[in-house]
Amino acid sequence: MSTTATPHRVHGLLLHLGTSTLPTVHGDFTVDLCQNLFTRNLVLAVSQGDLRSPAPLLARVHSSCITSESYGSGDCDCAEQLDAALGHIARAGRGIVFYLSQEGRGAGFTAKVRDRMIVQASGNTLTTFEAYERMGLGKDHRVYDEVAALRDLLGITAPLRVLTNNPDKLAAIATEGVAIAGTVALQHAASPFNVQYLAAKLDSGHVLNGGSASARAAELPERVEYFEPYALPGVPSLIHVASYLVPILLRVGVPARAADGPHWFWLHAYFDVQQSRERVVVSYPRSAAAVPLARVQRESLLDRFPLRGGGVHKPAWQATVRAIVRNGAGAVVFVDESAEVDERVVWLLARHVGPRCRPLVDAPRSPATVDVSAALERFGVATEPATFLSDP
Repeated sequence: MSTTATPHRVHGLLLHLGTSTLPTVHGDFTVDLCQNLFTRNLVLAVSQGDLRSPAPLLARVHSSCITSESYGSGDCDCAEQLDAALGHIARAGRGIVFYLSQEGRGAGFTAKVRDRMIVQASGNTLTTFEAYERMGLGKDHRVYDEVAALRDLLGITAPLRVLTNNPDKLAAIATEGVAIAGTVALQHAASPFNVQYLAAKLDSGHVLNGGSASARAAELPERVEYFEPYALPGVPSLIHVASYLVPILLRVGVPARAADGPHWFWLHAYFDVQQSRERVVVSYPRSAAAVPLARVQRESLLDRFPLRGGGVHKPAWQATVRAIVRNGAGAVVFVDESAEVDERVVWLLARHVGPRCRPLVDAPRSPATVDVSAALERFGVATEPATFLSDP
């Protein structure tokens, strides 16, 4: 018996999994999906044009930011930089984004959310870099060996014209043996929600224009308190690591997306010791009289890019935010695109909606619909008939 195997290339620690088309608001890009065989992280190369030409190649080396790219948080500039980089490449007709799984400047998602909690609990008197120092971390833990490996996998020999404002990043990429042909700045105006973050970047050596830190900072709608991580009563393998406020901005319109918001939600982060992963719940407790909406929301890696039509799951997330804001109360637990909705996920959701809720689900007969009513009721939550995202 003979079989035909699908070939996969390997270089260094990277295994090439496949190639597909990514339909962004800036045009179609080719995406090469790879996996780091040591960290198990996924790595993307998102490109346009002839990558094998010897002419300098426009490139963005981008670290993942799930809070801005998936949830729509406006307290950093990561999603804006990713969007701007794709726009630069599309206008040039040739270039690449190296998308690396390096949340929290390489320190991880838990460090990132605790950073935000520390900064907000200080009344924004501490910077993100000072918060890292308090956690015993350096200001940047990112590494760029995957960039060199991706170049070799894709046959890129041209020097890179790097889209960045960060001289330290440029130097770190060069130490991996990657030839640099210069830089292109990614400049954009600060908002009231990220001005302090950008000011900290400016002070740390980032090359930003004069207006990047001139906006007036937004005031938090509620006080954020610092706490040390603690195990949840009854489920000691779930560790509550951070809670802080996120200004969610729903970007709509093509190509220049105007912001709908901010809608201030609480982000609650937990570390699941049993499954060795983080779990995230966002909640909106603005009206004590409202029956909270409860939702399990899918998230996918490719939806983090600015896609035509909004992507697979992001339109539902934006509709969820609007529905919860209109309702006055609600909570959402995030799960990966292909993950099972297990008891631990539902238990966390139940913890945040209280004794009574209305499940918020996708349109009837949608394959993405997750109705968690029965599971919530097993945890003592009385559920009212589900509300569909298509409902007015």
